[in-house]
Amino acid sequence: MLLTIVFLLAILYGVLFAFLWCWSAVHAILTPHEDWSRRWLWTAAILVNPSTAMWYWYVWKRWAFWVLFAPALAFLVFLPVTLDVLVQALSVRDLADRFVAISTVLQDAILVHIPLPLLIFISVFPFVLRLVALAHLGANAQLKAADRNDYAIAFALPVVGFGGAIAYCFKWRRVWAAFGLLWFLTATGMGWSLVSRALF
Repeated sequence: MLLTIVFLLAILYGVLFAFLWCWSAVHAILTPHEDWSRRWLWTAAILVNPSTAMWYWYVWKRWAFWVLFAPALAFLVFLPVTLDVLVQALSVRDLADRFVAISTVLQDAILVHIPLPLLIFISVFPFVLRLVALAHLGANAQLKAADRNDYAIAFALPVVGFGGAIAYCFKWRRVWAAFGLLWFLTATGMGWSLVSRALF
């Protein structure tokens, strides 16, 4: 029963995400009073990286942002449980054998060696820092809406988006920038510890 509910919720979220993703691309290309080159760049960024839609909507429609962000954050918070449920759900399907094997290695080699509070901090903080930067960005009267679009799309970039959020916080939210550096040191130390355990 639980697997069925999770599966249905995942499908519902996927459909909603696809709709808001397409809508954000159309919204970006139709933004008035901006150069076409800038509009095409926003649209291309959204199409290439669908997660950009999540951050883009914070500038224009907060409800759409929260509809996309809250389930993603919940997924990360409950990652060990979610991964276990996914492995159980997919283990009966031949096509998912490779995914199950990779997930099992992830569980056995990494997740079980990390204390849960630390795992939650490592997994969730990049989203939290971007959310803090985005919350300030959405109310930043010193920037035009188009400039806020630029920042929101930069925050959504894989890996470097976290760095973009830290850079933004260095100017506007320095305490959070310090937390970002602490996260980076913690993640680096944890990664080195796991590599050392695997090698030695």
